[in-house]
Amino acid sequence: MAEKQYGCPVEVTLELIGGKWKCTILWWLRRGAKRFGELMQLMPGITQKVLTQQLRELEAGGLVHRQAYRESPPRVEYSLTAYGETLRPITELMCDWGKAHAPGFQFGMMGLTGIRILVIADSSEQSRLQRELGQVRQALVNTASAAAALAALNHNPPDIVLVDVLCSDDFSLLIQEVRQLETRTQKLIPVIALVPTSEDLDRIFAQGFRIHLVEPVEISELVAAIANLTGRLG
Repeated sequence: MAEKQYGCPVEVTLELIGGKWKCTILWWLRRGAKRFGELMQLMPGITQKVLTQQLRELEAGGLVHRQAYRESPPRVEYSLTAYGETLRPITELMCDWGKAHAPGFQFGMMGLTGIRILVIADSSEQSRLQRELGQVRQALVNTASAAAALAALNHNPPDIVLVDVLCSDDFSLLIQEVRQLETRTQKLIPVIALVPTSEDLDRIFAQGFRIHLVEPVEISELVAAIANLTGRLG
């Protein structure tokens, strides 16, 4: 079979990452592995069929590694290969360009006006996220320690919850309370675990978390996750 000929180096790149979703997938994977369900939630415009096909093509191109675990229910994680990591500068530049030109962004930032966010973290992380999400992006941020999390959740029900997993050993009760609140309000309340790279993800997901971001979390990544999960971009 004759080797494929390209008229321009850009064609070589597009052969691997062309299309609507591949660069978005690579961007979400750039800081660590994600489960299939996480990607589905972080990319609400994609269907399960399309995500499966896009991941298969990225895997066939050597950009993404698929790791399947023999568990019940089945667990599959995706991560960038070393080859895939070489595309990270491209996805970062695409992110920066999008922030500069997207209609929903002002001065390179997406606003989160009116979104009610409960932050469960230590005081330093509370202050940082209050500033970045509340003061800068106009979200309605409520903060609480791990000990006061349940009271804060029920006193002022949020649209989304951010949890720094280092401030407690076990958030199972919190997750259970969130699910009960969802039932009472007939509304989904996403919960994002903010996880250090050294943390045992199996333990985190066993507590009921369904989405995680790696600390120190990049604000652009966190804002994109909040916007997608709360329907701001839907």
